[in-house]
Amino acid sequence: MTSDLRTDPFYWRVFNVLLRLLGIGATFAGSIVVLLFGLGYPPAPDTAQQTSWSALISGGLLLSAGLGFLMLPPYRPDLGDAGPLVSFFRGRTGRRWWTGDSRSDSGLLR
Repeated sequence: MTSDLRTDPFYWRVFNVLLRLLGIGATFAGSIVVLLFGLGYPPAPDTAQQTSWSALISGGLLLSAGLGFLMLPPYRPDLGDAGPLVSFFRGRTGRRWWTGDSRSDSGLLR
């Protein structure tokens, strides 16, 4: 028994949770790269603090990508979302940030 991925709510819940976890991980990794490798903080003992421009640029890009993933509204075509997956103009009212479920839905209590 197969189900259509466009109408399977479990698939889109998991997709949105994994997208949020990817955003959290990329934001954390980008900030670590910027602070430790780009700015050289904290400096090693008996050495001068050095700035690495390549680490600053790559860490900044990773940090920006992670924040971009976190700012995306949840995508749920099974609840009527249409259009491209990456759209900052899609409405976000009445949806949970993690899964994209309706806020009136009681979650696990059914």
